[in-house]
Amino acid sequence: MTIDEYFNEELADIIEVKGGQEEFFSYIFQKLKQKDYVEESFFEALKERERDYPTGLKTHFMGVAIPHTDPQHIKKPFIFITKLKNPIQFGQMGSVDEQVEVHYTFVLGFDKGEQQLVLLQNLMAMFADESIMTQLAEDVSEKEMYAIVKQYYINKG
Repeated sequence: MTIDEYFNEELADIIEVKGGQEEFFSYIFQKLKQKDYVEESFFEALKERERDYPTGLKTHFMGVAIPHTDPQHIKKPFIFITKLKNPIQFGQMGSVDEQVEVHYTFVLGFDKGEQQLVLLQNLMAMFADESIMTQLAEDVSEKEMYAIVKQYYINKG
């Protein structure tokens, strides 16, 4: 499976969450479950992993997060892109107490561990790419947001 096959236009949302991380994860879980991407265990696993290993990243351009779980909670691989109308606090990756105001999340669903590294490396490179991140920071639609990220991955391949 190539990296760009992880993307699906139905998994690109612009959402408003008032209740923070818990409400956000609930929204993500409901949508992924309804489309048969994840197991019932996904919701709790996602919350637990985020608590133990925070995924917030402060980039030069905006706060992003890459929440994910172990492969046993995934039915089919995906990358779920969400832009948050109001930023949510995520713990800073590799930190115990630092918080990041997150504007974008890339929820990752892997069914095999080895794909994870390549995907994460590509995401990190994208987060450092000023032209891509500037485009994402603008007032884009879900379709445009999806197209920007997918095109970046196609060009990387």
